[in-house]
Amino acid sequence: MEAKFTPGPWQWDGYKLRPTDPDPNNNAVHTIVDAEYIGWGFLCSDPKKTLAESNANLLLIQAAPDLVDAATAAEAVLAKGGWLESSTDPEAIALFKLRAALAKACGDQS
Repeated sequence: MEAKFTPGPWQWDGYKLRPTDPDPNNNAVHTIVDAEYIGWGFLCSDPKKTLAESNANLLLIQAAPDLVDAATAAEAVLAKGGWLESSTDPEAIALFKLRAALAKACGDQS
């Protein structure tokens, strides 16, 4: 499965998410997200909670390339078990959840 997204690591610069070391020879995108606003809370929401949740979302987005890398490594280890998709073993369940998440992240959903 080949990643189609901009390689990490990524970092926030204000409300712009960019590759840490953009290189036009290796990728076409120099700004991943340019967000004027980072999250809209409900009218009745506590502004501090809204900001905290929005900041947590920013960190999750920034970690996406690292999470894909870790999931790919874990998938490779679990794949050595030769698990069948019908298996109810925790390792098999984890393997197929990883594969589904990686397919979603890499744009390979069927």
